[in-house]
Amino acid sequence: MWTWIIAIVVVAIALCTWMAMKPPPNVGDRTKLERSFSQAETQLINTVTISPDELSKATCDEDAKCWIAVDGVVYDMGVFPKWARGVHHGVKAGADGTEKFVKSGHAVAILQKMPVVGAYKP
Repeated sequence: MWTWIIAIVVVAIALCTWMAMKPPPNVGDRTKLERSFSQAETQLINTVTISPDELSKATCDEDAKCWIAVDGVVYDMGVFPKWARGVHHGVKAGADGTEKFVKSGHAVAILQKMPVVGAYKP
């Protein structure tokens, strides 16, 4: 009897551990970069160009802007409290976070919420 109870508990713990460690299904999925843009966002992308030098200065420090680039688009992360220190999930403000975003568990819905600054032209 106790053997069965212990076996069930061990299986339950193993199952919970496996589920907790399993990466979200969209990790590594590049299709999550395929977001839609409003007319206003498209206008910004077509008219505002951010250079690597400009982006590298947008680190969320003191009076600096708080930007990241993802898939050729620069986003303003200053509106999100989790970005107050300039880093979120290993992505640093002032840099191109495309590959880290692709490897993250975030979905395209996160990109849709991010305010567009302009186009990133490295």
